[in-house]
Formats: sequence, structure tokens, C-alpha cells
Amino acid sequence: MNIFEPLAIGLEQLRANKLRSVLSLTGILIAVGSVIGILSLGDGLKNAIVGEFDKIGGTTTIWSWAPPSWYRDNQGRWLQRNWEEYLTNKDIEAIIAETDKVEFVIPNIGLGGQDWNLRYRSVSVDGNITCTNPLFTLAENWELAKGRFLNTLDLLNSAKVCVIGSKVAEDLFGVDADPLNREIKIGQTRYTVIGVMKSKQFFDNDYDGRSIIPISTAQKRIMGNDRLGWIQVKVKNPENVNEVADAMRRVYKRLHQHGEDYGIQTGEAALQEINRIILILKIVAGSVAGISLLVGGIGIMNIMLVSVTERTQEIGIRKAMGATRSNILWQFLVEAVVLCMFGGLLGVLLGVALGTGLAAYIKSISHLSFGSVISINAMFLSVGFSLFVGIVFGVYPAWNASRLDPVEALRKE
Repeated sequence: MNIFEPLAIGLEQLRANKLRSVLSLTGILIAVGSVIGILSLGDGLKNAIVGEFDKIGGTTTIWSWAPPSWYRDNQGRWLQRNWEEYLTNKDIEAIIAETDKVEFVIPNIGLGGQDWNLRYRSVSVDGNITCTNPLFTLAENWELAKGRFLNTLDLLNSAKVCVIGSKVAEDLFGVDADPLNREIKIGQTRYTVIGVMKSKQFFDNDYDGRSIIPISTAQKRIMGNDRLGWIQVKVKNPENVNEVADAMRRVYKRLHQHGEDYGIQTGEAALQEINRIILILKIVAGSVAGISLLVGGIGIMNIMLVSVTERTQEIGIRKAMGATRSNILWQFLVEAVVLCMFGGLLGVLLGVALGTGLAAYIKSISHLSFGSVISINAMFLSVGFSLFVGIVFGVYPAWNASRLDPVEALRKE
């Protein structure tokens, strides 16, 4: 018996028992399709996150902040520090002087709550104010819709000017009104609107509800000191990120009593953490789909056991005509593999359709540039695993068939 004979017999059995074959294929098809679809969505999510992450500096950005007032100890309890330290303008000057690998530094202060609501005439909107410098839009990849952004003169003069997000402009002035050069009140102070930003969202971070004022205005007119909330350090080259982070640590230890407690987060580390979470999600979801593949394999085994019972006389005749135990075992094993192979191939098509369809739906309801990524490796892995399932769960029925006594098999009706 050559290899093509059992393959032909297997295909003939599929054709002869169409309903049984379809039911057997369905479990494998759904399982493989689920694996392909889940993996393609996971890779698509990873690419979407990386794309969005690149828009705010990507791996060349370092975020840093002063030690928070509250911290968690080794036992998980929240404790309040008995000291306070802050980032200041001197820290920025020292970081730039410490290393020549820094392209620029962006200081930030956040103001929010009812005390900082924005008001125009009788209309008021929630205050979500970022106090920063003219380089902010460059780091955040946030574009102007009209007017201008903050400039150096605004910083030097601690000007009472602001730039507002698209939603703030719409809520305060209406859809068709022009907000430029109008005065709004932030707290008890009047600010002139000099620009409106384009709509932008970064995951759950809604830029459209933000307003921006010069950081020097906040320090001199509001806070009365040179403290900062956090800073963004833009590094010239990705390979210099760790070097700059080390330079920042040296500066903090030199200028602050508790400099080792200052937070430093590199873009690369943040991206690695995101990728780790996505990998865990893919493993969990893929494992669930893999279990369904095993269930499909059990279904194949049950079908093959029924097939052996129904074809007892056929087995007896083949043995009487000289077929060996290995011939019979090979025949039924190939039939199981053929079932799983067809199920795996059809499952790949289902997975591609599932991933593409869900990606299109996610893109339609979100702001992400989302698309499924069909991995050739995942396709081969899924089909290969389905063939493995066919072999594993086809061995027992095939072994049972090969052990039938030809005389006893011919006696059964």
C-alpha cells in the first residue's frame, strides 16, 4: 500500500459521510479560527499601541516626577511621607548641563477641579489645565486647528494667554463661533484665547478637554514658586535613553536630599510593560482557544471509533485479502489526519475573516488606527497543531481497527 491509497480512502470516507464529516470538521475549524483570530487581533493591538505611543515621543521620551506624598510600603500599606520635595526649574537646567544627549525638556504643571473651571459669560466647563512651554505640541504631536500656540514672549512676560482644546472651544463658544482673541476666566483671572487645537485622543486620554497656559504664568501669577509637576525629556537618539536617565538620577541625588526617590520612566520601559501585558492576554486567550482544539480532537476520536464499529466487515475483508495491521492502522490514522487538516485549513480562512472583521469593527468605534496582523507563523502553528491533534486522537481508533480479528470481523453484520 502506498501513501496515496489511504489518502484516497480517507477522502472517499469524507465524501460518503458528509454530515458526520462536517460535524467533525466544525470543532477543529472553530478552534483554529479562534486561535488565528485572537493572535491577529493581539498583534494588531500591539501595532496600534506602538503607533500611538510613537505619536507622543515613543522610545526617545523620558518622564520624571518628584516623590509623591503617599507611598506603598513592602507590606502594601499606604503611608504618608514626613517630608516633601519638588522638581524645579533648576533641575531642568542641571539635566541639560549634565548631558549633551538631551534634545529638549518640557516642564509641566497640572491644574484641575472646580477652582480652575473655564468660564465665558454664563457658560462654564471643567478645568483641565496644562501649564507648559512652546515645545509641548512637538512632544505630544498635537496640532493647531486655528490661531497660534504659546511662544517665547508668552513665557518671558508670563502672559495671560491660553490655548484650548476643540471640545472646550465648542462647549464655551458654540460650534460656529470663533474663540480667538476672546477672554475667558480661569479662576479669578482673565486669559485671552490665542489658539484652538485639533481634536486628539490617546486611548482614554482626552486631549480635547484640555486647556494650556504658559508655565511661567502659573509659577509667577498662581503658585508663587518655581515648582513643577513633572517633566518630559526628549532624547536625541533611542540608544542614549539609558545614559540620559542615569544623568537625571545623578542630578537628583546631587540637588535633593531624597533624590533616589524621584520617579523616572523611559518610553522603552513603558512599551516593554505594555507588550508584556499584551503577551499575557494573547497567551490566556490563545490557551482557551487551544482547549477548544483539544475538544475538537476528542470529537474526531469519537467519530473515528464509530467509524471503526460501522466498518468492521470492511476491515475484515481487507485483512482477509492480505492487508497487514500496519496497513489498517495507517489507513484510519490518515483519515483522522485528513479530517483535522481540512478543519485546520478552513479554520485559517475563518481566523483571517474573524480577525479582519473584528479589527474593522474596533476601528469604527474607536480612534485607533487598528488592523489585524495575520502571522504566517501563527497560521503554520495552528494548522500544525491541528494535524498533531489528528495524529494523537486518531491513534487509538486506528489501533483498535488494526487489532480486529478478520474472522470475527467478517461474522459481524
